[in-house]
Amino acid sequence: MISIYAPASIGNFCVGFDSLGVALAPVDGTLLGDIVHVEAAEKDQFSCIGPYADKLPSEAEENLAYQCLVHFREHVALDMPPVSLVLEKRLPIGSGLGSSACSVVATFAALNKFAHTALSQEALIELMADFEGKVSGARHYDNITPCYLGGLQLTADLVPNKAMSLPVDEAWYYVAAYPGFSLNTAKARAVMPDSISSHDSVEFAQRLSSYCLLMQSARFDEALALMQDTMAEPYRQGLITGYSDAKAALPELGAELVSISGAGPTLFTICKTLNAAEQCQAWLRQHYINEHGFSHICKLDNQGTRAISLGAKS
Repeated sequence: MISIYAPASIGNFCVGFDSLGVALAPVDGTLLGDIVHVEAAEKDQFSCIGPYADKLPSEAEENLAYQCLVHFREHVALDMPPVSLVLEKRLPIGSGLGSSACSVVATFAALNKFAHTALSQEALIELMADFEGKVSGARHYDNITPCYLGGLQLTADLVPNKAMSLPVDEAWYYVAAYPGFSLNTAKARAVMPDSISSHDSVEFAQRLSSYCLLMQSARFDEALALMQDTMAEPYRQGLITGYSDAKAALPELGAELVSISGAGPTLFTICKTLNAAEQCQAWLRQHYINEHGFSHICKLDNQGTRAISLGAKS
């Protein structure tokens, strides 16, 4: 059996709307992401397990991972033997943590490994983005590439191989808090304006380009000072109950940044010390997260999608 893990990610990473994304790794070793198990079978079989499996469509044909399997068999590996594919759904739907990307990336990576098709990085990323876009409503890469490759990725059609890895400050902590309710990505996109002013577009370009250059130059504190989401947060924050309170409170506890993860409702903070991260997490557990939510103190996952043993930490 092949078991492939794909980590959660933050798309629209603050200054990088549709352009930057990071992969997350909880410091306690929890696997925050989806797992796909593939093995040979007498005929193609598909099933879902895991804490969020009951939130997925009951019909296999409506499941994104199953659609990936059908496409892979019909268009990529026509001679692939029958398989049993099990999606272990460990991320909530509509969480802002790249849940759809996790399922798609883990599925295609597992099938690519099983069938020995050896697709190129660019071909796999394009395939993954096509299917993730069926859920998000638009084809983009800012969850796909960090989920697949790990780390902090600058990603777009214009970028060579669709992704360019940027260095990060390994001392930073990221607190990710899912409040326990979902927010549809298409709905979050609908509140965005169809166009922005030339002033706002210039500011976005200057902020993103300066951030990337500073990170590439390891001037991390200067890059952090530039981190402000002027594109999505002003329009989306009203969709997320409790976000404005968290935005006001967490800097007092040591958060260097508070921003929306993906389309929301998960938020994330960047903290320079573990103590500050723990204080932010405690506040979020008390004031932001309901009984269905969770929070994790994370570093960046620099490994990305990978094979794991069945004894890996849950």
